[in-house]
Amino acid sequence: MKNVPMESQDSRVARERARGGFAIVGPTATEETKNVMGRSSREGLRPWALLDGAVIFYTLLTALLVLASYENIANPLPILALHALVVLFVLILPPRGARWETAMNDPLWRYILRGGARFLRYAYPLLLIVLFFEEVQQTVNAIAPAAPYWFEPKLYAADRWLFGELPALFMSSWVGLPQDEILHAFYFSYYFILIGGVTIAWFGPKGTTRQPGPGFETAITSMMIAFFLSFMWFPWLPARGPWENPELMSGLPAFQGIVFTPIIEWIIERGAVSGGCFPSSHVAGSWGMVLGLAAYHRRAALVLGFFAVGMSFACVYTRYHHGVDVPAGLLAGAMGAWIGRTLTGGATRSTANS
Repeated sequence: MKNVPMESQDSRVARERARGGFAIVGPTATEETKNVMGRSSREGLRPWALLDGAVIFYTLLTALLVLASYENIANPLPILALHALVVLFVLILPPRGARWETAMNDPLWRYILRGGARFLRYAYPLLLIVLFFEEVQQTVNAIAPAAPYWFEPKLYAADRWLFGELPALFMSSWVGLPQDEILHAFYFSYYFILIGGVTIAWFGPKGTTRQPGPGFETAITSMMIAFFLSFMWFPWLPARGPWENPELMSGLPAFQGIVFTPIIEWIIERGAVSGGCFPSSHVAGSWGMVLGLAAYHRRAALVLGFFAVGMSFACVYTRYHHGVDVPAGLLAGAMGAWIGRTLTGGATRSTANS
């Protein structure tokens, strides 16, 4: 193997620092070059991302809502305790790019363990989606407890005005085994869009040798801000989906299916939130990821965008959402992506195929 001149290695380290990554220094590196690499490990990335601050801000904002509506929430103390733990967790996270993230000659098991720990450090907001979504069950009517789900009739009226009839009614004639399975599969693709998008952004385009990839911060920030923009409206515009309307559902045929239909029904039965309807957080988060990912991964964004289109339609077909929930969610997703790309520099990044 050829020895690389020292000047070349120092230049490579500098380039890696400029892109927020880490260089692996060859055996001919001098102590000065190794010191540069050490500084890169600590300083190549901002110690805390803008998203860390956004998580703390949203957590504190919703905690203030709980405190202000304390008597209108059945169990406010567990929510406040969880929010305090989330803030504490973010504050004690090791800085991004800390020395522990980089090591030479790790055995395979330690390499995998270190890589998994690094991924959790950077992608932990993805796990918080479940917490923030599920707590809506208790906070959705906190602002107007005397008029629970007061915004719901307005959504039915808006759907009738836009479509001439409720989508749940006129789509009921489309019910059948093939289409039910396909549309429930699209609904399930929500998880593929989020997890797949984060994974693609983490590993980066072809040729990326160090994670996270250059577009990771833009993608995950866009997605999470889109979720925050939808979650924050739920207590102010409380409404349930058509699937929670017994009178409406009693006259509609049941969905058929052998794989995805029962899977989605199982998930909804155990994890659905009553009142987290407008705007659709499924649509918001999915499109926040797609549009944020597009800054660095155009081809992957096109693929995930295809599933996001199908998932957006499936939200209405499956009766979990009103028709107007979808464009509202799309608006939240677009705003989240715009904010995320602006704050992280993705808005000025020329798109690159992956």
